[in-house]
Amino acid sequence: RSSSRRARHAMSASMDSRQAPIRFAYSGRLGLALGFAILLQSWVPRGLRGLDVWGQCSSRYSPTFCAGRLTGSAKKPLTIAGQAATTFHPYQPVTASVVQQLNTEALVVPTASEIRRLLFSKDGRSDGVVRRSPDEIEAAYEACRAVTEENSKSFFLSSQLLAEDEQRAIWAIYDWCRTTDEMVDGPLAEKTTLGDLEAWAQQVEDLFKGGAAGRAGKELALVDAATKFSLIEMPFQDMIGGMAMDLMKERYGTFQELEVYCWRVAGTVGIMSLPVIGLDMTMNTNDEEKEATISAAMALGMALQLTNILRDIGEDARRNRIYVPQEDLRRFDLEESEILAASNGDGLLHHDERWRAFMEFQIARCFIYFRKAELGVGRLQERNQLGVMAALFVYEGILEAIRRNEYDNFRQRAFVPLHEKVVLVGKAWWRLREVNEALKQEAKVQGASGTRLITSST
Repeated sequence: RSSSRRARHAMSASMDSRQAPIRFAYSGRLGLALGFAILLQSWVPRGLRGLDVWGQCSSRYSPTFCAGRLTGSAKKPLTIAGQAATTFHPYQPVTASVVQQLNTEALVVPTASEIRRLLFSKDGRSDGVVRRSPDEIEAAYEACRAVTEENSKSFFLSSQLLAEDEQRAIWAIYDWCRTTDEMVDGPLAEKTTLGDLEAWAQQVEDLFKGGAAGRAGKELALVDAATKFSLIEMPFQDMIGGMAMDLMKERYGTFQELEVYCWRVAGTVGIMSLPVIGLDMTMNTNDEEKEATISAAMALGMALQLTNILRDIGEDARRNRIYVPQEDLRRFDLEESEILAASNGDGLLHHDERWRAFMEFQIARCFIYFRKAELGVGRLQERNQLGVMAALFVYEGILEAIRRNEYDNFRQRAFVPLHEKVVLVGKAWWRLREVNEALKQEAKVQGASGTRLITSST
């Protein structure tokens, strides 16, 4: 939701002819992709930060965070890292039906390595060729532009900082994502069935295979963008899988299930946009570095969606949706009936020590992902780093707002006022200096041993 300012001047870097023709830019425009992940939360359905780069406890945060465990009414202390670290599972690109995506064996998150291989190969990219007049294509993009401007003014303004072709492609992606989201969260959502999502998924497959789909209307813009920027099909299909989860699931038993949901409805957005925004090849010279950058982007998407879930617990509960894992509720001796009652104005659950300890555990989990993303900012082009770090800090501010509201996320909506955003930008600038200095020191150590810095420790 926060906007990140970006420089647009790009210099194309040639690729090996055996690789997918993704457009790269020395301007480090991946930073904008991360910023877009934040802005796109406006339509997506709904690291322990206390450690410095070297793993030392920062005086800004409480010892409970730095110790990596929480106390409270839980039956025993909890190791945050053990509960919240990302668990990636073997992943197969979606080739099954939407119904099959709901099966247990299909509930997996792709690894950064698997995403890299898709981005840098011909698999899953559009084979379609747009055979329409320039006027028809222009009209399709104009329709996508109008949808974007009407429904997310902050995102639209941010997109204006892109070059024209990239700008239009992002509008096409936004329009597709919004249309997909409206199927399960819009005015006609009650009438949507798995069959409708199945038909939508088939249309996407047809679009990427060069079939009849996308030959008219706004879809023509996405076909053109997919061809021009070598978009990959996987994140589009995975997002439809996320819509199926929203359609059929009102509870999440484990964090692993929730992790898959967060990937599908939020993490996919950054991967859709990545071929358009491009990688800074000076900081991503080998597979390991590319995967580290992708992994940081995925961590940011995870952090954003988890933060949204915590902010919207009351709102979601009034729709009979509880996204926080049932296993976590049991660990803190909480019942979902208590959440439903508190969300409808009954009781004072937010004053209960069980709920406060539960929320601190969830907040610390978010910070783990923010932490991983934070360290990745230092590997972006310098001119783009502050915008991304500022956006990250502002979104973390929502978690602090939940604390200020005394954990009442049943009837109060946590938000960051403008004056706080200004302060957080200053803090982001200072933190960025710390990260960059630490990475420079680490690079010297790596250089002395004859190896290049690949990734940051978490």
